[in-house]
Amino acid sequence: MCILFAVIMLFGAKVSADQIGLLFLVSKPTKDYLNIMTTVQDELNKTFPDKYKYTVEFVSQRPATQKTGFRTTANADLIVTVGTAAADSAYGERALEPKPLESKALQAEALQPNSFELSTLEAKAQQYKITAPIVSVLITDSSFAALARKHFGSVNQAFAHQVSAISIDQPTSRSIRLAKLLLPKAKKAGVMLGYSSAAKQQELAESIRDLGMTSEFVTIGTKDNPITKIDPVICDADVFIPVPDSRLINIATARWILRLSYRHKVPVVAFSRTYVEAGALAAIYSSPQNVALQTVEWIADADLDGGDQGQAYQPKYFSMHFNYSVAASLDVVIKDEQFYRDKLHGGNR
Repeated sequence: MCILFAVIMLFGAKVSADQIGLLFLVSKPTKDYLNIMTTVQDELNKTFPDKYKYTVEFVSQRPATQKTGFRTTANADLIVTVGTAAADSAYGERALEPKPLESKALQAEALQPNSFELSTLEAKAQQYKITAPIVSVLITDSSFAALARKHFGSVNQAFAHQVSAISIDQPTSRSIRLAKLLLPKAKKAGVMLGYSSAAKQQELAESIRDLGMTSEFVTIGTKDNPITKIDPVICDADVFIPVPDSRLINIATARWILRLSYRHKVPVVAFSRTYVEAGALAAIYSSPQNVALQTVEWIADADLDGGDQGQAYQPKYFSMHFNYSVAASLDVVIKDEQFYRDKLHGGNR
């Protein structure tokens, strides 16, 4: 029992510490990233005064010689990565760690007669230490899947290493429902997919059919000419819905979608505020405040005992933005935002 106690004292900061060590691993110190981080800290401090102590590291400011993450992750109780570059760094370090054994295994071994000396206890502690859960925010579905495969071999293996992600991609079913609420007479929805989102086609087709519309899909690859593939779909649709995919696909298609939307007078329901400001009718998206609120909830519920696997979470909260000039030109009447919010999410933020 004395040996067991000594081992726990060596590796058990999670057990004995007065505060929980929360590491923010942030891609770069830009407005949205900092907004999320400071909002999470403020909300945690309001609800749980003095429960957490914070460390912040920026991937963009790390030394060029530091190739695999940050050593500070070894001392954290919880790790929140903000942005794709931060997730890449944290996963690279986590993948090099041995998979932690259950704390019960430590207890069973320590209680058995053995011959290891106290001088080896630190090595034993490292072997059995409980890995800090990681949650990645401000990351897309496709980026998380790609990084999970890169560092762990699969998404399920990432989960096994206690890696979770809260996707920034709003469920496209929300955009579809918003489109029908804005355009109740719409009969046909055109939908643009990329190669990463193509697997969602059947699910989205069913969502569209459930709302009394037919659908037509177009899949755009990096080598395709967007205008020749998108034009016939927009021309024949009552509303057009682009699904977020890789950044390259999103950027390559956005201007053509908006030009063709203007030409054919077909409204676009998109996935970012910027899209609306550039000419889409409306969008549902994850704001920094939405991301921060869900992150706070995840942290409050996090399992520090190392028993839970990671998970992928869809956005719980959402923001909406409307282009009233576009609505006027298309004779679309936009109701109060709360009307759409109540219909889409039961009144939640």
